[in-house]
Formats: sequence, C-alpha cells, structure tokens
Amino acid sequence: MTIDVLLYIIFIIPLFIVGFQIKKLNQKKIFIIWISISILLIIAGVLIEDNSNNEMRSLSYFGSQMLFIFLILQKITRNIYFKIFNREPEFGKFPKYKIDNFYSLFILIAIIVLPFVIESYIFKKF
Repeated sequence: MTIDVLLYIIFIIPLFIVGFQIKKLNQKKIFIIWISISILLIIAGVLIEDNSNNEMRSLSYFGSQMLFIFLILQKITRNIYFKIFNREPEFGKFPKYKIDNFYSLFILIAIIVLPFVIESYIFKKF
C-alpha cells in the first residue's frame, strides 16, 4: 500500500462518519462543523499535493475533496427533494420508497466524479 492510498483512506474516513450522522446535518451548527472539517481536509490535501514530486494529481488530493462535495450536494439536493416530496430522503440499503435509491445513487456517483470534473475545468481555465 502506497502513501497515496493510505492518505486517500484517511481523507475519506470522515465521509463515512458523516454518512452515519446524515439526519443531524439538518442542524446548522453540526453542518458548519463538518464544512469546517472538510475545508481543513482540502487544505491538507492541497499542501500534500504541492509538496509531492508528481506531475499528475494524486488519489489523496481528490479524496480530500469528497467530504466537501458530499456536504454541498447533500444540502442542495435534500432541499430540492424536500420541496418536491415533502419528506426527508432515506439513505440505506432498503429504503421505503424506490426514489430514495436514485437519490442515494446520484449522491454516490457525484462525490466520485465531481472532483475530477472540477479539476479538469480548472486546468482548462488556467
């Protein structure tokens, strides 16, 4: 196991912790705490990436962005979901409504793909 994979695992551990506290994210204080932690993770990922000798972005750099992207996506999509269905979305293996599977799948795919899309967009701009 390389240091890059180890750092990636360390960076995504908070994502799993937040996944178990998804209902608490509706509280403003808890959401701000997690956003602060995610920004610190991004800063750590950028600092580690700047000190590495690689020309390509490392896996840990993208892993450091996943919690922030999850929190922002969850907040936006949860608000839209609540306005449409007038209830909270369920996360889990067997939700009561099938539409919740699509909601969970969208969030999962987005947190994996968006760091790469954002990075490619930034490099095209500069």
